[in-house]
Amino acid sequence: MKRIFVVFSLILGIVHNAAFGDSYLLKTAKALDLQSNRLDAMKIPVEKAAQRLAYGGMLWAAGQESLVSELCGRAGGLMLVKRLGEAAPDKNDVVLIGQTPTLQVSPNLYDSGAFIVVFGENAGERDSAFFANYAKECGISPSLANIIPAWIFTGELIAALTRLGKMPIVYETIGLYGGYPRIDRFLKKGILWHEPNPVAPVAAGTIGRTYADTVIGFLKQIEKEERSKIDQASKWARQAKADGKRLFMYSMAHFPPFEVRETEIGKVFEPCDYNSGFTFDPPQEEYAAGDAVIHIGYQHPPEPLLKKARSAGARVVYADILSARDYRDDPGVIWIDPQWPWADGCVRVEGYDIPILPASAIVNTALAWEIYYKTLEP
Repeated sequence: MKRIFVVFSLILGIVHNAAFGDSYLLKTAKALDLQSNRLDAMKIPVEKAAQRLAYGGMLWAAGQESLVSELCGRAGGLMLVKRLGEAAPDKNDVVLIGQTPTLQVSPNLYDSGAFIVVFGENAGERDSAFFANYAKECGISPSLANIIPAWIFTGELIAALTRLGKMPIVYETIGLYGGYPRIDRFLKKGILWHEPNPVAPVAAGTIGRTYADTVIGFLKQIEKEERSKIDQASKWARQAKADGKRLFMYSMAHFPPFEVRETEIGKVFEPCDYNSGFTFDPPQEEYAAGDAVIHIGYQHPPEPLLKKARSAGARVVYADILSARDYRDDPGVIWIDPQWPWADGCVRVEGYDIPILPASAIVNTALAWEIYYKTLEP
């Protein structure tokens, strides 16, 4: 019987791995899948955290700077969450921490009595709750891996709060007309909770599973529909590298710029920031014929970048929700559709006015890594 079980487990493992494959997009999808399979382990911690917040506790983000940036002020994220920085949390507060190999939880945080939730590779002896990131198991960046359970935890935290009769206010993307007015209406007035609460109680596991499944769907759709474009983009980058030309990778929003600058990506591509759709000026960088310019964007195509780079003879690859009409037939331009919706938030909660939990950082960063690794191929 034991031998039969081992063989059956091996078969299941083979089938599971085959379903996700070796592309970075599918490795990231696997990490989401593994997290969604552990939602039962989140139920008690999120309920404990929700109890503190419902009775006036603060919600903080600390540790990994890119995770802090991703959780704070983010479309689809909570207005409640603040950067901890040098602040000292109260015993009734909740602190979400992104752990890295060189950045561990400060003993002072434990001594504060706050509820400590850690996302990373190794649990601490005093963590209130710990959620493994599955970076090693899936072969993805630890920093990217950390934001997956962080967003799933956030979704489950929202659900737990609805079960206590409360609904925290969620940011809307500033790429929509309602984004800035929502900030003016709520955040600037210190209003962080909806009164009255428009949302009925949401069952545990519902939001987290929906989020994971939805983002997995985006990643698989890119793999299916955009694979030839990704391969061609990487071929251009390999050619530029072989010819001694420059390789640029532009990124924007909260998380991707950190990932491009602070990982191996930034050792092959020159990391640059460019907020397409929010600026009308071209980038400051100069290009030459044969250079490869990658733009991991957001909603609007980088038209000033396209104009400047193509005029210099550089090839451009851009990933944004919209494509640039004037460059659709340009043989030196590739548009990759990142598949996530304009609102970025991708989970609908019945009774709530906007979708919650953003997909873009996970999807766009996985795409950046896929182009990077394909560029290194012989």
